[in-house]
Amino acid sequence: MDAAALRGWPLDAVSWLFSALVAPGIQQAFMLAACLILAGTGAGLLVARAGPAAAATASGIAVWNPYVTERLLLGQPPTLLAYACLPWIVMVARSRHPRGRRIVLLVVAAAPAALIPWGGAVAAASAILATASRRECRWSDMIAAALAGLAWCLPWLVPTLIIGGVTGDADGARAFGLADDTGFGLLLSALHGGGVWASGAQPPSRGDPLAVLGSTLILVAALLGVGIVWRTHGRRLGVVSGVLLLGPAVLGALASGPALNGVTDLQSVPGFALLRDQHRLLMPGVMATALLIAVGVGQVTRVAGPGVAAAASVVALSLAVTSVPDLPRVVQEAYQPIGYPADWYDVVDEVNTSPASTTVLSLPWQPLRQPRWAPERPFLDPLPRALRGRVLTSTSLPVRRDGTVLLVDDSPQPAGEQWRRGQVDGSSLRSAGVTHVLEWRGTPGALPVVHSGWVLVFDGANYRLWDVSRAE
Repeated sequence: MDAAALRGWPLDAVSWLFSALVAPGIQQAFMLAACLILAGTGAGLLVARAGPAAAATASGIAVWNPYVTERLLLGQPPTLLAYACLPWIVMVARSRHPRGRRIVLLVVAAAPAALIPWGGAVAAASAILATASRRECRWSDMIAAALAGLAWCLPWLVPTLIIGGVTGDADGARAFGLADDTGFGLLLSALHGGGVWASGAQPPSRGDPLAVLGSTLILVAALLGVGIVWRTHGRRLGVVSGVLLLGPAVLGALASGPALNGVTDLQSVPGFALLRDQHRLLMPGVMATALLIAVGVGQVTRVAGPGVAAAASVVALSLAVTSVPDLPRVVQEAYQPIGYPADWYDVVDEVNTSPASTTVLSLPWQPLRQPRWAPERPFLDPLPRALRGRVLTSTSLPVRRDGTVLLVDDSPQPAGEQWRRGQVDGSSLRSAGVTHVLEWRGTPGALPVVHSGWVLVFDGANYRLWDVSRAE
């Protein structure tokens, strides 16, 4: 019932539901594969009428680009599910199926995206816009698509309304704005599909001149695709394709630059925090790039034949590889499975078998864990998803921008700063309703030195669990 918990909803519910049958680690691997497979096959099918060379081009560029790479390195495959569902939603919304069947298929196509609030909102907007682009679109079609989109957003909309709306930390606009990962400015980085806010999620090759050249030539090829659409399908579709290609990058660069103060002020308005990650907004332009280049290859097929089109496809795909040549290596290094130590399961069972309801404080008070058994791969504290009771863990994320460290916290605890320093007393525990404290050993952060009135329940190599119901 707070902003931090709602970000993973209803994905957490689905993961929990299937956890008895499929281990969460396997679920994560499946999601990682699904976002790439859905994006590639969807983009290819959307332009299949233009020929196999065009389909192969769209599939390859939709998957191999700076945007997909940086979102994966950020650790956000669920966000990429929304990106992957875009072509499927367009195909269904523009299909000739009767309205009832079309709406059912639309819900199926949008289901992977709707696992998180951002994805559900993107899927709903895409469904409405794609429906509006139908040649014989009626108001009833638009209303049906809008109601379907509202329905798959209800799992997070309802709790959001119950808690009175979710606002964001004002620092979030600056922290999660676009970054220049090429050295040629925010706008060019955004037009390439790059510019993620986290420097650790930027592939080392992004600043390489050859990679910048490859990304720029990809953009030029997409612009040529806009011209082809304009000439073959009319001015209206030409303008729409141009807006889809360039609009997200231009808006993102403005919101992260000249309009940053205005975006910062809007963080206090419920709902606007959903839009603060400007890199996430680039997904329509990235998918449009893949489709428009495929349109160009399709035009080559009609004019010069399949042999020349195949060569053009190879050139386009080679440019895509050049734009992020280290994609396989950096993603492979980032996505290595890590096994939890045995005492993790012991301490989780200790809490979950407690006869009374529990509220557990997870320390040290910071969101990322980097324990001795995973020294090179920091990860978000998983305790809230492992315990049945309520868990208090820090949601304050430090982001370094322009030499300054910004602390973004949408759900701050009154005693959070005190706990961060390792000063945990009975008063702060009682005011937060804490019954137990779990300490992670060997991970960065300060742990309390004095445990007055605390009762040690579990003592393992990596974790200690305390009963603090009688803390002084």
